[in-house]
Amino acid sequence: MAMKGQQAGASAAAGHGRLRELVLHLTAHELASANRFTVLGWAWPLIRQLAQLAVLVLLFSRIVDLGVGNYAVFVFAGLISWSWFATSVDVATVSLIGNRHLVMQPRFPPAVLPVVSVATGFVDCLIALPILVLMTIVSGDIRWTIVFLPVLFAVQFVLTAGVALIASVVTVYLRDVRGIVTVGLTLLFYLTPVFYDTARIPDRYQTLLRLNPMTTLIEAYRSVLIDSPFPPAPAVAWLLGAMVLFALLGVLVFKRLSGGIVDEL
Repeated sequence: MAMKGQQAGASAAAGHGRLRELVLHLTAHELASANRFTVLGWAWPLIRQLAQLAVLVLLFSRIVDLGVGNYAVFVFAGLISWSWFATSVDVATVSLIGNRHLVMQPRFPPAVLPVVSVATGFVDCLIALPILVLMTIVSGDIRWTIVFLPVLFAVQFVLTAGVALIASVVTVYLRDVRGIVTVGLTLLFYLTPVFYDTARIPDRYQTLLRLNPMTTLIEAYRSVLIDSPFPPAPAVAWLLGAMVLFALLGVLVFKRLSGGIVDEL
């Protein structure tokens, strides 16, 4: 009996190892394909974020001053996290449809594809991270709590992967989801404190903002990077609960609907 348990454990570990290798391989392939036939290659995600940062800083620290200290670092910390989430979910939404040639292959695990979208977005985040760290050093706001960044990365990865799994598999059955996700991400951007401070939001709207787990996550990023207050304990508890909830929902919904993916494609 014990021998069977050990064999099952070894088989599960080997299966997880193969899935991890497949995610890494497809992520590397996706990055290479995206940068093929380009001059700047890997720099393009960073360029897009820096361009958006420049516009936000110009608008909300020069033209309309929101009164946030060290605004460039403040915004960039939120922008990197938001870009990772939004880009990953947007790409994952059509990951199964756009890679039907892989999904059609026998024994290929389709759940890998939305996870690859999240992993690819994470690489873009890592490319921008050194610029953000340099900005905090130059501004004098660098804190020792930066060592907790990997924890926040893990939380965001799991949260985003859960959302990506749901969006990708539902889109196979209802193509309108693509448009819903696009509009939803646009609206959610303004309900996420990327370019403004939640402390300046009236109390009657705080609950609405806190329903969005990205609000607390972005505040947590700022708190470990710069001298910014850490989110309240109830908000952190909701963030962790939302991470677990979306991860479980993502797995359950994907398993429930994955049986008909090939037929629908």
